[in-house]
Order: sequence, then structure tokens, then C-alpha cells
Amino acid sequence: VNYPAPNAAYQVTTRDDGVTAKLTAGDGGVLRLFSQPAGGRVARQVVRQLIDKQYPNAEIAYELPNAHVGYQLGYGVVADFQPTGVSTNYQLRVIIMAAVKDDLALIAVAEGPFRRFTPDFGPGPPSGANLEIAMDMAKYVESFSWKGDPVR
Repeated sequence: VNYPAPNAAYQVTTRDDGVTAKLTAGDGGVLRLFSQPAGGRVARQVVRQLIDKQYPNAEIAYELPNAHVGYQLGYGVVADFQPTGVSTNYQLRVIIMAAVKDDLALIAVAEGPFRRFTPDFGPGPPSGANLEIAMDMAKYVESFSWKGDPVR
């Protein structure tokens, strides 16, 4: 998987199963790109279990139609949440996408402050993402590759 280069805008940490990139500029946020054994689960189950475990108070804003990860059809959601044990007066948003192939789940997670995209902020056209780090997420989600896939 491709990921942001460590520089002034990102602090990058790599592990055997993936990468975490913390956006230190703008609104901030965290982008995680990783894999885990699917254990017989489908993409929807992978995403829902991740939400239940890491974002227990999240409310799903909408499902992502036709979500793909690594050019494999999967499942994705956009959800709003408040971190547990933290008192904040602003809303946080998370986008979670996953696809499963050969019993391996590839997962992309972007989280950060909710910020409505307008003509003055965001990618230009209206977007339901309303999450600054999502503008970077898109270019990395399809960089995932599966064992045995041709080089892209």
C-alpha cells in the first residue's frame, strides 16, 4: 500500500500489518491502512465489528455505495462519534472501508473533526465526507494490492 511520506504534514508509523499516518496540519486527523485475517467474515462484518470495538458510540451517517478497497468490491460507512472519556464540544467523523479477498481483509480508516465542505473549503464540489483527511484517503485506498495481483 502507498501512504503519505513522513514530512511536515504527517507523522507516519509502520507496522507489519499496516501504516498509521497522523495529519499534523489543517484540521488534523488519522489515516490507518492495514490488513487483518477476515476469519470467514465479509467486508460488512469487518467494518461493523471495527465500529463496535473502536467507536462504540458512533452513529452511522450513511453507507458508502459501491465501496472498493484495492480494486475489490467491499463495504464502507461514514459515522459520527465522540471519543469515550473525552469532553469535546465538536463532532468527530470516521470513514471506514474494507474489502475481503482470499480471507484477508484490507481496511482503510480516516478519522478527524467533522467540517462541512463548502465552496471555500474542501475539494470544490459538494462532498458528504466533511472530513479534511478524506481528501488524502482516496488516493491511498486503491493503492492496496492483494497477493498475486498484477503490478499497477
